[in-house]
Amino acid sequence: MSSIVLLAVWLPIAAPAVAQEARAPAPITLAEVLAAGRAESPAIAAARSREQAAVAAAGVAGRWPNPALEFRSENFGADVPGGLPVDSFATVTQTLELGGKRGARRGAAQARAEKARVDAFAATRGIEGELAARFLEAVRLRDRTGILTTQRDALAEFVRVLERRVAEGFAPDADRARLAAETTTVAITAVRAETAANRAFLDLRALAALPEGATAAALVRPDPLAPPTGDPAQLAAGAVAERPDVRAAAVRVETALRAVRLQNSLRVPDLTVNTGLKRTLDTNAGVFALGVGLPVFDRNQVAATLARGEVRAAELERDLVTRRAEADATAALLNARRLAEAAAGSEAQLVEPATVARTAMRSAFDLGAADILLVVDAERAFADARLLANDIQIEAVAAAIAARLALGEAPLP
Repeated sequence: MSSIVLLAVWLPIAAPAVAQEARAPAPITLAEVLAAGRAESPAIAAARSREQAAVAAAGVAGRWPNPALEFRSENFGADVPGGLPVDSFATVTQTLELGGKRGARRGAAQARAEKARVDAFAATRGIEGELAARFLEAVRLRDRTGILTTQRDALAEFVRVLERRVAEGFAPDADRARLAAETTTVAITAVRAETAANRAFLDLRALAALPEGATAAALVRPDPLAPPTGDPAQLAAGAVAERPDVRAAAVRVETALRAVRLQNSLRVPDLTVNTGLKRTLDTNAGVFALGVGLPVFDRNQVAATLARGEVRAAELERDLVTRRAEADATAALLNARRLAEAAAGSEAQLVEPATVARTAMRSAFDLGAADILLVVDAERAFADARLLANDIQIEAVAAAIAARLALGEAPLP
């Protein structure tokens, strides 16, 4: 009776602690990893910092040139009887830009700001793609380790059964040795898979800034992701303009055009205005002068010609990048659809038949009527089917994400 009472008192106290120890880690989804990566990535933060600086610079790019202040005295040491009176000047010189230079400078700065904006977008998409790839690889290797561990444990149980049968004289020791060797092979393969899975998760945790204490077991295996629907070529042609590489190529063309405008504006000489005060013979007078360069020899032809060449080169590069992007997007979409079809039938066509064969051979083994080689083959076929189904399902999700990125879309809907 006292034991029952003590147990009744201990259970309410111990139960919360036991439940806390057994509580599963908080699940981590692919969407959460992408969000954390975008928020914590140093590469994205650096690109956004450059974008903010370029935008701020564009806001002040059209300011006037600074004026020049001059104090000057003349007639010192004149070699005439009695000398000459000293003339003193205080003037301000302001350059007035002509030919649209201020607007051209603003345009060039705006083009740089747009390039920085596209670079930040490209950095974000690049990090998202890398995060998705590492997340899926960590899940694939983790589940691969689980499949191999299950196969190892099943074979180890068979070895224990055979050891008893060998000791009782119902089975030859060669069968036990054969099965023990197969078990060791699977165990080593499982260790290698576990090592690769740990490395993949550590890489993911570093890139995604996952919290301390997070484990690979918390990663949520993503559901199948349907690729974009529609004609692949038409989808690619209509969507690649949103890809970071195509947008960057278009920005390079615009930047080159703005550079041509700036170089052409520099061919027009600027006007300088000089005004101020002059004191001579104890009399104050005003000073005013206009100055302009004469474009007789150098009219900035070299820089303007080179700038026009850069425009043509940027246009050709943009066309090439666009064509390659369309081909890449089309191929990625076709690949995603083929893998999605294969993944959809992997359970029914791979795992289920292998499960039936494995179950039959296990039953025969329990009755002592199965050849050990057939048992090993059935276990291996079952594990291989699960491994292949695991790989193809993860690859299908990865291919769907790659197709979305190739079309300029976000990794997840």
